[in-house]
Amino acid sequence: MRFHKRSTTPSYFSRRDQVRLFRLVAAIGVIFIAMHFASKPSNWYWLTGRPQNEPASQQTNIPKREIDFSVKQEAELKPDEFRSELKPKIKLPDTVKPQLKNGEYDVRVDPEILKSVSDSTLGIRKHEAGALYYLLAKAASIPQNVLEQSAEPAPPFVVVMTESSKNRGQLMTVKGRLKKLTSLPVSENSYGVHSLYEGWFFSKDSGTHPWRVLCTKLPEGIPQGANLKEMPAVQITGYYFKKYGYPSAAGKLQTAPLLIAGKIRWFPPTKAQTTSSTGAAKYIISLFLIISITLAFMVWRFSINDQKFARSRTAKLIQQPDISLESLKDIKTVDIGDALKQMQEQDSPPSEPPADQTKPKNS
Repeated sequence: MRFHKRSTTPSYFSRRDQVRLFRLVAAIGVIFIAMHFASKPSNWYWLTGRPQNEPASQQTNIPKREIDFSVKQEAELKPDEFRSELKPKIKLPDTVKPQLKNGEYDVRVDPEILKSVSDSTLGIRKHEAGALYYLLAKAASIPQNVLEQSAEPAPPFVVVMTESSKNRGQLMTVKGRLKKLTSLPVSENSYGVHSLYEGWFFSKDSGTHPWRVLCTKLPEGIPQGANLKEMPAVQITGYYFKKYGYPSAAGKLQTAPLLIAGKIRWFPPTKAQTTSSTGAAKYIISLFLIISITLAFMVWRFSINDQKFARSRTAKLIQQPDISLESLKDIKTVDIGDALKQMQEQDSPPSEPPADQTKPKNS
């Protein structure tokens, strides 16, 4: 009967074993990387499409800088009082000529043109309308690709709201999800602006607080409406104008950053994004089968390598001797008492013969 399974000690200094261990560690690393990749929902949008309520789920932790969303309230006038509108500090250009003599486009805006713009006021005031239509005409007269190449990524939402005056007139690009897109009536202006559209969208870091954009052109096929449930993905490149005051749906006055753009860039959903969950199941099953076959192949290869190593000369050299009870049954046993007695006899001196036997007899 065998109580101990015969085993061999692997040779960790063998190049073959070192390669096998390296492959095993690499396979574990690939599994962890795959788990990390699969844990991000955005990495599965190519299968399931973007969720309709993504802007709400994109809320990020806003830095601990407090944002003032309030609107400046003016004191009520008495019956015999009146309030006059401020006049622009400089005369606005009569026309918009963004292209220079060398053929390049000047995307900069003179800060003096926006000196009369004030933040956190309700709507667009009369003395701000001239600067507003000037920016609309300037953005419309510059090719869209030139604007996008010249613009910088927009600062974080909290920075735009807390440092509005510093960002006024800056050309910036913001990506987000469009919630509302409607047309607005156009006021009389001297810059040839005949169409005007208003959009409200959420950026990744704005949470539940929207941006407002005014533009003169729309991409063909973009959804329009007061409540866009599909919330199309857009990119806005325009000039920052002010903190715009507006009445929210809850009846509360709030402010939002206002951008002046020429055209909204729309990213229509691709075929992969509109794939239903039923159609995506076959891709998930295929991926699972591929991973299972790969792991089964690795286990089979490890088993083949173990069998080859067991038949190799190295395995025989490092094989442990058989120490089972069956191999010990033919070993002769020695009684400890007999062994001690035998040792005592070997160490004691020989005894002398009796005296009467050693003396000669008298005749």
